[in-house]
Amino acid sequence: MGVDGFAFDAGGFILDEDLGVGDGGAGLIGDLADDGAATAYRDAIKSGDCESDTIWKPTMRWLNLFFFSVLGLWGADPRAISLHPFVGQRGTTFTATVRGNNLSETRAVAVDEPGLRVVVEGLGKETGPERDTVKIRIETTEETKAGRYSFRLVTKNGVSNSLVLGITDAAVLAEPEGPHETAETAVAVAATPAVYAGLIGRKGETDLYSFSAAEGETLTFQVRSGLPSLGAPGGNANGFDPAISIFEESGSWFDAKRLNRVAFNDEPLWVLGRLTDAHLVHTFGKAGRYFLRLEAFSGQGGPDYGYQLQISPGSVGQEREAAKTDWEERVYQRPLTANRLNELAARGGRAEKEKVIETYRAGGTVGFPATIEGTIGRPGEMHRAKFRVDGPQDLAIEIETPDGAPPLFNPVVRLLDWAGAEVVTNVFAGRGACTGAMNKGLTPKVIYPLRNPGEYTVEVRDLTADLGEASFRYRVQVRPQVGHVGKIVINEDHLNLAPGGAKTVRVTFDREEDFRGALAVMVENLPDGVVALAAADYEPDTDPPPFLGKRERYVPRTERTVIAFSVAEGAALTEVPKLVRVTVRPVVDGRPGKVIASKQIPMMVVVKP
Repeated sequence: MGVDGFAFDAGGFILDEDLGVGDGGAGLIGDLADDGAATAYRDAIKSGDCESDTIWKPTMRWLNLFFFSVLGLWGADPRAISLHPFVGQRGTTFTATVRGNNLSETRAVAVDEPGLRVVVEGLGKETGPERDTVKIRIETTEETKAGRYSFRLVTKNGVSNSLVLGITDAAVLAEPEGPHETAETAVAVAATPAVYAGLIGRKGETDLYSFSAAEGETLTFQVRSGLPSLGAPGGNANGFDPAISIFEESGSWFDAKRLNRVAFNDEPLWVLGRLTDAHLVHTFGKAGRYFLRLEAFSGQGGPDYGYQLQISPGSVGQEREAAKTDWEERVYQRPLTANRLNELAARGGRAEKEKVIETYRAGGTVGFPATIEGTIGRPGEMHRAKFRVDGPQDLAIEIETPDGAPPLFNPVVRLLDWAGAEVVTNVFAGRGACTGAMNKGLTPKVIYPLRNPGEYTVEVRDLTADLGEASFRYRVQVRPQVGHVGKIVINEDHLNLAPGGAKTVRVTFDREEDFRGALAVMVENLPDGVVALAAADYEPDTDPPPFLGKRERYVPRTERTVIAFSVAEGAALTEVPKLVRVTVRPVVDGRPGKVIASKQIPMMVVVKP
């Protein structure tokens, strides 16, 4: 991470086997952490030394931690909301504007990866709603790689959240000034491929682009939002959900120049938690002049509603979203490798001495453990494979769909015994929280304790009998359970603290397959005067599900630990962010395992408000 006009070292070091750390580090063990203040208090009570510094200092330290956590003794965090334009061509220099709050004293830009130089050119302020603006200059070279780059603004009140800047190989054209809502004012696309950086600047605005297409020609239209909107009820109220339509000038009975719609896309598939960017592949039935209309799905607009429009020849697939964590276990498109048992052993703090899992085509008899591959290529098709266990076995069944995942391909996997009776399935049933009605859903993983030796059958089919195609590929892995740590989420993006202040960071993790070890959370490369402590925070009780079912088969046990960052009263202020590294590793049988998750969090010690 570099900051224009500054140079600093990201730091970090190798942890010792006993979880010791060097200067500026702290060790926390989620299940076994010892409260230093409580220990000192107990020792002082036993010795009768209740008025000594032995009890007073640590107790006051924790009182201060609580006090400042409640009051939030730090300046208002700088918040970057949008960047426009947020895409540029490599080898060029261009300017862009960041809009947000508490950015009025921005003095530098920190870029997470090398290849870009970003300089602050000017500061401004807008009203209605009130926003700070920061004009930045982005300098790239021919050696700059195309891709996405994260950057942050560095201000007097600390470092901001990150925004993403896209760099492309293609030239990026700016949407011309003025309205483009009619055929006469449409932006003319001279040739493809083409990339435009535009803005839906007010509510109800639409942008029209005109282009020519030959008979039988296929073009791909992709729109990336500068204010991403996730699939959720009411999700586009807080983001820009772009929608695109293709029109032809074929006229009507009343208007010979009427534009008639021939294609539309809001997003290829609306799924909870996924981005809602538009992607449309269209083959034109006749040659002629066409129009692409771009708008916000619900009619929103404003200075934060920037977009990137890319028009490409041929059929181009939509870019997949990057994984949000280092490890995703309960999703259909994570890879189930032949080395799966050793991957899980490492996440469970165990030696990686497990066997390789063989791969088999569906049908006939397979070994155990096994990965079973196949394709539901026709409607109503069903595949089976048999395997044998010679004794009691805690079983795990995982499902991967490399091409199409639910709700397109909905794989139902059943385990049948030697008599054909169903033992377990990946269909999870329960009662809904709103109406209490019985709901059923599919899960990509199920665990089950087999207690009887014998021959078992794995059955795979689609949820419906009327769907089947080449993209309905599956990989079903049948294996013994391996206790391990699943998904880990470190919830903080950046930290700004004033001397005497404190802030907590949650680390949430899943216990998979009856993992019973501890979890160690380490913090490295802290600024001078900052310490990291084991902590606990309040979480309100939630009502249990009205119908638990067999949840242990389908849902991991989720827990969390908390890190409290505390800054000494006399700590020196920092001019640039320092990358604090948080790492997580399992602890089993008194020994730490490998680091299984890590995150770098920019931290600054800033002036008190």
